[in-house]
Amino acid sequence: MKKLVIIAWFFTLATTVFGQARVVINNNGFVVIDNSAFVVLANPNANALSTMGTGGNIVSEAETDVIQWEIGTTTGTYVIPWTTASGTKIPLTIAKTSAGTGATAEFILSTWETATDFNTPIPSAVNNMNYNGVDRSLFTADRFWHIDALSYAAKPNVTLTISYDPAANEIGGSNTITETNLLAQRFNTGLNHWESYNLYGTNDAANDRVTNIAITAADFFEDWILVDQTNPLPVKLLDFSADCQQNEVTISWSTATEINNNYFVVEKSYDAINFFELETVQGAGNSSVQQFYSVKDPNPLNGVTYYRLKQVDFDQATTYFNVVATKCSSGGFEVDQILFTENALSFNVINSAEEYITAYLYDYRGRIVSSETIASVDGQVAVSMDDLNLSSGIYMLSLVGEYHTFSTKLFKR
Repeated sequence: MKKLVIIAWFFTLATTVFGQARVVINNNGFVVIDNSAFVVLANPNANALSTMGTGGNIVSEAETDVIQWEIGTTTGTYVIPWTTASGTKIPLTIAKTSAGTGATAEFILSTWETATDFNTPIPSAVNNMNYNGVDRSLFTADRFWHIDALSYAAKPNVTLTISYDPAANEIGGSNTITETNLLAQRFNTGLNHWESYNLYGTNDAANDRVTNIAITAADFFEDWILVDQTNPLPVKLLDFSADCQQNEVTISWSTATEINNNYFVVEKSYDAINFFELETVQGAGNSSVQQFYSVKDPNPLNGVTYYRLKQVDFDQATTYFNVVATKCSSGGFEVDQILFTENALSFNVINSAEEYITAYLYDYRGRIVSSETIASVDGQVAVSMDDLNLSSGIYMLSLVGEYHTFSTKLFKR
């Protein structure tokens, strides 16, 4: 078997296939692009690169081992006979269905197998393989495809077919991939994350490829992977905050993209360890535009209150985001002389206004274990919650009045 090795010094002598010349690889011949070399095809026609006989192979196993095809505004179906370093054919087909704008524009093409199942080295324009701190590299094939439409004023529309090596070194090993679930996913350099709302193509596992990857000009980004569609990166959270105004907390967040997002749960805590549910908010399902959400907490704790956000997919897979905190004043109540015995809780409420107050006692799971309604007058009132029969642990006392609120955590020994 013959291999033609094309390395960098060769291209100091001849870097371009001029005019309407063609590169034809015959009878399973090899072209190996190495040491950051460029193969420049100046012929824009689809037959400028072709194979004959038993086919041909081009090996590019680094982002910088490149085919530069000066396609310009010519349309057609372009086939790059990529082959892995181990000899498995993984051709890339680019059906260019619109011209685009830019007569001297070109496609920059390369592919490479990653050194590890954690997808390193990653493309130069990519800075992560995770989402909200969760590494998803084990759900992707261990190969990148760089497909860049360069120097176009308006990029063309294309339909791709991406082939892959089904061997353990690319989709097996420590990866968690079902081959029939593989679809194409792109990295959005504008938003700096893997675009997960649109997964592209039709799975053709029988032929080790993903077909019908239809890309419009607006969607034409340069770096691509194949991902198990049951584990894309589901939600891109842009921000999450809690702000207390007039003793009421507004918890706000927004997302850049969502995929299969069923709902969010806002959770609340008095110690940043034990959380209980505050409110459930319906998600957008699938979205590629920014979504805004907010909920109100009219009963924040006295002092610092902690909040976190849980996201739940339609398949009940969950993701937790970072904890945020805010501090509110006591809101007009004062509580003193708290006594927590085995079967009772007693305390005094000092209030400057006349109002009805309901006292709630919560356990660490956020369940109400006792409540008491108080008719507070201007001054002090004694409150007792009896027959509690509670075990040792952490509890929260929350007072909700017509005008004020108060919350504090309690420890029962």
